[in-house]
Amino acid sequence: MSQKNLILQEIGSFRKPEYLSSRFHKIIGTPEFNEKASKATVEIMDLFERAGLENRGVGGEMFRWEMYEHLAYNIKGIEFKGMVRSFDNRYYRKGSVTKQISTLQSAHEKELSFLLQNFQGKLKVPITGPYTMMDWSFNEHYRDRRELANAFADIIRDEIILLQSIWKKHRGNEVLEVQIDEPATTTHPSEMDIVTESVNRSIQGISGIESSIHVCYSSDYGYLFDQLPDLKVDGYNLEFANRDLLERGKDAASRPGFLDVGRFRDANEHVNEKRFLGLGVTDIHIDTVESVDLIKDRIEFSLKQFERPDLIRINPDCGLRTRSQDVGFQKLKNMADAVHSIRKEL
Repeated sequence: MSQKNLILQEIGSFRKPEYLSSRFHKIIGTPEFNEKASKATVEIMDLFERAGLENRGVGGEMFRWEMYEHLAYNIKGIEFKGMVRSFDNRYYRKGSVTKQISTLQSAHEKELSFLLQNFQGKLKVPITGPYTMMDWSFNEHYRDRRELANAFADIIRDEIILLQSIWKKHRGNEVLEVQIDEPATTTHPSEMDIVTESVNRSIQGISGIESSIHVCYSSDYGYLFDQLPDLKVDGYNLEFANRDLLERGKDAASRPGFLDVGRFRDANEHVNEKRFLGLGVTDIHIDTVESVDLIKDRIEFSLKQFERPDLIRINPDCGLRTRSQDVGFQKLKNMADAVHSIRKEL
């Protein structure tokens, strides 16, 4: 099998080393921060390489504290109101939009520039999406949720255009991969049209990029699959392992977490430009390290439903920042070992 099939990709964050996480908010914006974030990125990029990843994202997001706060921190018109808890007792500052929002400074320029100057190979830039930024903010200025989501989309679009200009200086015409992170996507099923409109707006008119959406922990991906003809991204990176069993097996009863692969296949059949599927095969909420054989069962069951290995990429469910580096590394390595084994068999 070609190594262009079942590409191994990093999907988001990774646990920061203590020397960075313990001082992050005290030193952000200083030369010390850039030094420590750069050092941590080198370490995590090496860890990803040793694990066997082929697309290493941005090295585990060492320049970012949290997906919402990182982008909001770099936008004018947002006032932070205090700390709120996300999953696994991780905290971030929640903001309120009090006036028209605009870019204060690029949220990703330093991170991407460092990576391009120091690393070769496949990279992917995750950017928090407009719908999630809207849903996770208080709104004290805009008329309604749609207007605020579109305002965030305009900021994100400008950011992608800037990152593409940086990318071209280092990589020429090589395609820039952009992942729009939208965990809030199906939180309000009645607003799927706002999701589609704002995500499309954030990439509208930008050529030469590969865009994908990353959605984790949806109660029903059907809401998202219904939007597939209208949502103009190239791929969906989704969570499956979190809802699956830890026992081995390749039948439907053994792999309940991966039944939605068939629903994605059915939706994909109705579009001319086929979307790729990022298949989450390891659960980032538990310390249990899924065995190579279990991960193989998950992938092989999915391949029976969606017989397009060229359109399937393999990744964790989400970022691994809530797990220790040792656990995160082993999850990634077992994932890579499972893919290498399957490639030899097909």
